[in-house]
Amino acid sequence: MNDHYIIKAESITKTYHSGRTIIKAIDNVSINIAKGDFLMITGRNGSGKSTLLHQLALLDSPDSGAIHIEEKNTTKLHEKGRMEFRLLRLGYIFQEYALIAELTAIENVMLPAMMLESIKKAKRKAFELMEKLGLEEKVNRLPSELSGGEQQKVAIARALINRPKIIFADEPTANLDTIASKDVLDIFKYLNQKESITIVMITHEPEELAYAKSKVQLSDGRIVS
Repeated sequence: MNDHYIIKAESITKTYHSGRTIIKAIDNVSINIAKGDFLMITGRNGSGKSTLLHQLALLDSPDSGAIHIEEKNTTKLHEKGRMEFRLLRLGYIFQEYALIAELTAIENVMLPAMMLESIKKAKRKAFELMEKLGLEEKVNRLPSELSGGEQQKVAIARALINRPKIIFADEPTANLDTIASKDVLDIFKYLNQKESITIVMITHEPEELAYAKSKVQLSDGRIVS
């Protein structure tokens, strides 16, 4: 396999059943993503963007086909192996932030690291990340006490805490105003260019495509461009 590619997906298909109707959310898609790419996935609602992202990010399994990440055939991993792979190598940022309401900002950031190391070390790493993102005065706030932009920065810090090679972002700016959206995209640009993190992101916003190094457009579960 070509070492140039960090993700190589071959002929992946994902089908859902709605009553008697069979819906091919992803229809025989193959895609190679280069190390250090900033790939944006576009397409209309229902085109299969989130389904594709969930397959590539190991949040779901395709019905057929294979997904290699860093030369490992992840489709052959059992659930425990998939969970460990996600924890050690992949980071996730969602449209709805996915923060735990009862935990403070720093506790949310610490969570993935606490599965691998001591609470003390996880807390130190979490604070350092939050400081880099300008959140040092928000560490003990609950998510409900933060703005949307601040919540998404907490989610970014959480995604970064185990030093992932790839970050998957599903419409991370959809609930943010223009200024907060630019903030998030500038952070992604920095992570991609300075930290060499590969980013795979879904967007609906045409102006955000300027940040991408490459783009794919989906329609009816297939890549059309």
